[in-house]
Amino acid sequence: TNRSTNLSLLIQVEGADLNDEQTFRLNVNDILERLTTQLSNIPTKDEFTADIRTMEARFTEKLESLQTDMRNLEGLTQDAVNADYRLGILASEVRKVLGLFFADVCRYIVNKIFPVLQSAFNETCKYAALLLKVQSDQAAALEDIRNSSANTSQGVNTILTVLESFKYYINNSFADFYKVKTCNDDSSLTDSTFHDQQVVCDEEWVIIQRRGSPTPPGRERTNFERIWEVYENGFGRLDGDFWLGLKTIHALTVEGFTQLRVDLEDWSRNKAYAMYDVFNVAGSLEKYSLTVAGYTGTAGDGLRYHNGQQFSTIDSDNDIANFSCAATYHSGWWYKDCHKVALNSIYHNSSTTEKNWVGVIWSDWKAGNYSLKKVEMKVRKLPRLI
Repeated sequence: TNRSTNLSLLIQVEGADLNDEQTFRLNVNDILERLTTQLSNIPTKDEFTADIRTMEARFTEKLESLQTDMRNLEGLTQDAVNADYRLGILASEVRKVLGLFFADVCRYIVNKIFPVLQSAFNETCKYAALLLKVQSDQAAALEDIRNSSANTSQGVNTILTVLESFKYYINNSFADFYKVKTCNDDSSLTDSTFHDQQVVCDEEWVIIQRRGSPTPPGRERTNFERIWEVYENGFGRLDGDFWLGLKTIHALTVEGFTQLRVDLEDWSRNKAYAMYDVFNVAGSLEKYSLTVAGYTGTAGDGLRYHNGQQFSTIDSDNDIANFSCAATYHSGWWYKDCHKVALNSIYHNSSTTEKNWVGVIWSDWKAGNYSLKKVEMKVRKLPRLI
């Protein structure tokens, strides 16, 4: 670089205009200043020596670092060689152990597992054979049952026919003994009749209403949803469910049959009763209004709610409700608004009612959604005190 600078200066000197002294001097001075500046930038011997030493120190440091890395690499290489050797030995030992293990496993399977599996398989085969035999026996038994079912059904039908005939014979042969009891001990009753109306007596009691008696096959249960005229004259069969009639009931109370007993039975064969020492049914002009008092019993004083009420039917609404209770509950009764007791409503073949309060109800004993199994209303003259 210094040689290039000197050459440039010489060229400038040679190119100067010798005739122009002033210009020449200026150029020479400028060249000298530039040479002085460039010479001042040249490092001294001490500076150059210092730079050499700095570079030597850096080189020495790098060399030592490289030597350290080489020594570390040699150590790692030796460790890798040692590790590889140890891994080789370990792999050999693992192969030996695995070989022994698998050999033991194979011997165990052959000596222990296979015999157990064989035994289980044999037992399974025996059990399957037994099941097949049982199934075959069941099929044979079922076939026998099918073959004999026709004869069995015919025999059952024959037995049922004989039983029905026997039942009919008993009912008709001994009717006077256990169904229609005479009341000859009372002068107002003659041969179980009262005012030319046949009645049913239970000792000194005259039965005026009955629900829940057994119904013979083929016979429908007595319907209690009747009009006024039918309730006046009575309906039903005296050997089953019946209503004696408002006219006859009124006449009985006039004759002195003024004590009422109501016998109740639920579907669990539990029984209860209600007794009224005062019982009266007025005549037709008063719409057969009811009077009851003097309760004793176990069923609860349910009829007290109906005391003083006129009788109502589906075609004669005499209750105090703003609708027809008789039409709503499908029977004639001494409805008020409407009832706590309804012994003439729809009879159900269980305690369950399709609608609350529609059934044979005595709510003081059972709830309004419980229809009773059996009911019997009967009257007698008050016993005389001796």
